[in-house]
Amino acid sequence: MNRKYILHVEDDDLNRDLFLDAINDWNVANAASGKEWVLTAKGSFDEAMQALDQHRFDCAIVDLRLPEKEDEQETPNVGNKLAKAILFGQGLPLAILSGHPAEIDEALREAGLVSTFDKGDGNGYESALNWLSSKWGMMTTVRAAKTTIDGLSAEVFAKRLWPRWNAFAELEPDNQANLTKIIARQYVSHIADIMGLDGQGNAGWHPFECYNIPSLFDDRAHTGDLFDLDGGLWVVLSPQCDMATKKIPNVLLARCHRQIENWPQNLETLKTSTSDSKREKAASYFRRLVNQNIASSTHFLPPLPGEPDPIMVSFGEIRTLSLEVLAAHLNDRVASVSYPFVSNLVQRFGSFISRTGQPNIEIGHFAN
Repeated sequence: MNRKYILHVEDDDLNRDLFLDAINDWNVANAASGKEWVLTAKGSFDEAMQALDQHRFDCAIVDLRLPEKEDEQETPNVGNKLAKAILFGQGLPLAILSGHPAEIDEALREAGLVSTFDKGDGNGYESALNWLSSKWGMMTTVRAAKTTIDGLSAEVFAKRLWPRWNAFAELEPDNQANLTKIIARQYVSHIADIMGLDGQGNAGWHPFECYNIPSLFDDRAHTGDLFDLDGGLWVVLSPQCDMATKKIPNVLLARCHRQIENWPQNLETLKTSTSDSKREKAASYFRRLVNQNIASSTHFLPPLPGEPDPIMVSFGEIRTLSLEVLAAHLNDRVASVSYPFVSNLVQRFGSFISRTGQPNIEIGHFAN
């Protein structure tokens, strides 16, 4: 049975019963597919937070006007606080099912990630459930990914943290918050290494993974940030540490071009050709780009997600902008080159600008 676990937070008993009916009807209608919702219903903020702490859910549906404790007055602030805890603290798909959907917090509305449904509609419960059901494949993938992370976290703990715990514990004996962040970073960095390209049985890197969208830093520029400036695309090359500490007044950027010769033809060959020799020739073309076997003054980047054309960084076309001016253009940032790929970008740029060239020896002298 393909089950998904859903948390419903609603303080009204009748409304909880109505949603239970919608769950039961959906399960009956989809029994042949093997899909089934498993419902957990809670009536307050505190009960919901306790359930989130004790169980792993795939998604949630939340009313806005909830009591924070059973004896407190219902307010939309409580429902919005719970919605943010579920979305940003638990990372779960979320629907708002409320008699007052307009009371949703502006931050949640602007995020564009939460759909709202009106309990006053005749089919509000069914609509909310059907919307979450449309995310079934995503929830399956996310649960599997989290299970993978849990398994690797256990490996990191057993092999790397527990045997060395005394050394870790002595790092920040009087600062539990710092120690927690240090240990969390150990988990994340070790898991990233284990799941790297050369790990046994790991999938090869997808071009999609070359970018962070949106960028990881909301309030400042970072090495590898891609900006749409003056109708052109530019990538930041300046060291991230200098930008973070504002030790430099200006930022160095290189121009990016969105077209590469013969890309469409080779892409079509790879997609449609039945000739092994033609497909291998096209594959060789892409390997040459991916492995950066190109002019030292350039650097290849895959297409941005949703765009057809790749990006060629031109180290020969450089500009500078002040940190202050670039900060004013953060809304023009379209993506960031992700950490595993940004090191090769700056390494190639460093090699390009440090290349002095060989003096031009006259060939005819070898015959003398």
